[in-house]
Amino acid sequence: MKIQLESIGLPTLASIIGKKADIDLDGTTVADLVDQITKRHSTRARKILLDNDGLLDLTIQVMINDEGFLPRSAYSQRILKDGDSVKFMLLVGGG
Repeated sequence: MKIQLESIGLPTLASIIGKKADIDLDGTTVADLVDQITKRHSTRARKILLDNDGLLDLTIQVMINDEGFLPRSAYSQRILKDGDSVKFMLLVGGG
């Protein structure tokens, strides 16, 4: 299935996969997408996306089809469909 992946606020990730890229996803979930990216783009992608436990870093939020941020507990459960848009966004705080 083909999905559109966008990297927002993650210039190092964008330099590896592009700011916007069409991805042929082998799996079906957000967790599968993260796994596929880190396997295809090895060490650089792992350093950007994953924490020390191998999970998506807490500073990165995921949005699917502009539906709002996906809870971390849903990454392995949310089924992606052909044509979905997935955004990886750097969580920025301030005040």
